[in-house]
Amino acid sequence: MDTPVAGVFFFLPYIIESCIIDIVKECVLPESSVIDSVQASLSMLLLKLIGNKRLSQISQYDQEPGLGLFAGLNVLPKNAFMNTYSCLSSESTLLAFQEKIIKQFRTVYSQFYTGKFINLDFHSIPHYGDESEMEKIWCGARGKTMKGANTVFAQDSESNAILYTRADILRKEQSQEIKKFITYWKTITNKVDETLVFDCKFTTYKVLDELTSDNIKFITLRTRSAGLIASSEKIPKDQWKKVQLAIPKRKYNKVSVYESNVTLSNCENSFRQIIVKDHGRVKPTFIITNNSELTLPKILQVYAKRWHIENKLSELVSFFNLNALSSPLMIRIHFDILWTMIADSLYHVFANDLRRFEKEPAPTVFQKFINMPGKVVYDGNRFVIKIRKRGHTPILKSVEKLAGPFQVPWLNNLSVEIIWTP
Repeated sequence: MDTPVAGVFFFLPYIIESCIIDIVKECVLPESSVIDSVQASLSMLLLKLIGNKRLSQISQYDQEPGLGLFAGLNVLPKNAFMNTYSCLSSESTLLAFQEKIIKQFRTVYSQFYTGKFINLDFHSIPHYGDESEMEKIWCGARGKTMKGANTVFAQDSESNAILYTRADILRKEQSQEIKKFITYWKTITNKVDETLVFDCKFTTYKVLDELTSDNIKFITLRTRSAGLIASSEKIPKDQWKKVQLAIPKRKYNKVSVYESNVTLSNCENSFRQIIVKDHGRVKPTFIITNNSELTLPKILQVYAKRWHIENKLSELVSFFNLNALSSPLMIRIHFDILWTMIADSLYHVFANDLRRFEKEPAPTVFQKFINMPGKVVYDGNRFVIKIRKRGHTPILKSVEKLAGPFQVPWLNNLSVEIIWTP
């Protein structure tokens, strides 16, 4: 059987190792009378791993027996099934599934979950349909206010791994979203030792005060106002400090800073306020934090690297097609971005085994190592994936998990082996 993207089978050992399928069964994800939850979930994951645009465009792959084998089927499900499958799940089921997945990933791939800082950000997904109950939100992708889905992501600042996703966030509730993440993260780690990093629009001063009272550390921005800018201009020059930022290739890596303690409106606690200028912007930046242990340079470096989550969201949009809404129904959107998170995590783990390509993003890994045709052969006892040698084959041959046959539980425990042909 010819298959257009034979490289997707490289992910099988990682799916088995991470016990994703066991968690699918444990959480009792929905199934039909013909296609069980494991087959449906693997079909969804397959489409994410190959960067398919929309579930409605699955028709270009649903006649490929080779890809069907990946999910334990003769062919992939039709787009009607894939488009309605997620409607059978519930918000509580998806949150429980996400919690178990991240717990398992932190156990098996602990090296990706050791960061001392967590970046958080909202992402608005525009909706172009006329009939929907979505709110109007600011959609940066279109540069205007329009109907869309407001979603949230949390990211390990060191490895860039996604830790948390959620959809169905109303404007009136979004300032409380950080509390929901903290509750979720405590179920994962039993505590929140990390410092949370987010921009000034993520929550309110009142919530920041509550976080401080709960000993949750954060770094964020203070909204600029004409009064704040005017007061910063009155600070004598000799009270400003020069700080060197250890960020390679940064154009403005020597900035002027002024630190003081401030109490914001309606707050009982005081915060460290750091005013930054000479950093390449016309107006000064006001950073506030309740972390008294971090040095000035470290605070500036940590916040300067908050763009990592913006880069990650850009990657999720460009490769995993995050902005291609699967439906105006929030449960389906949450289901979709949850599998996007899982696919992105698998790319992280797979790339980590590719010598000299450990830090490459998913689109690069897909283009160089996954997007290759091949043949699936069944000899009565095992499945053989035959792929012609390419320029990057020596790197793939050095991946230990792909060096020999491996048993696949959802294929009746038959073995699968990757064989390279001339």
